[in-house]
Amino acid sequence: MEKELIIDDKFKLVRLKDDDKDYKDLEKWYKEKEVNTYFEQREMSFEEIKNKYQERTKENAKVPVYMINYENNNIGIIQYSRKDQDTLEIDIFIGEANLLSKGIGSKVVTFFSNYLLKQCKKVIMCPLKDNIRAIKCYEKSGFKIIKEFEEKDTIGNNQVYLLMEKE
Repeated sequence: MEKELIIDDKFKLVRLKDDDKDYKDLEKWYKEKEVNTYFEQREMSFEEIKNKYQERTKENAKVPVYMINYENNNIGIIQYSRKDQDTLEIDIFIGEANLLSKGIGSKVVTFFSNYLLKQCKKVIMCPLKDNIRAIKCYEKSGFKIIKEFEEKDTIGNNQVYLLMEKE
């Protein structure tokens, strides 16, 4: 997997590095309501973040993470994992609240999903059913709602998710 993916003259995706600067950005974003409500369901300490993401910085990580870089500033992350031989799943969040609802998410998701579709048959995303902003973003990026399902979230609460896919 490449270390850097150029989207355009303002945007690029850069592999997460095992350094305090990247972990500090994550720590700041995990304090944002939008992130801890819909992505992790809780705030995380610096040590928890480092423990969670350190493995994901390695070359052969099962969940490679990219920093979303806008005009030379990290503003969020996008990551993927393999679900089966034909399917990859993407997760994304924009951590800078002032950049939400500006089309950045759909631009990044469209680029990254199209990039991943060269390596698999379909890409899926599984937002919480009540995360309307994310669902609209993913639909704008070409994803279609396949079904609803219930599953425990990262802190053990039952939640309703949508399975969305793009082929």
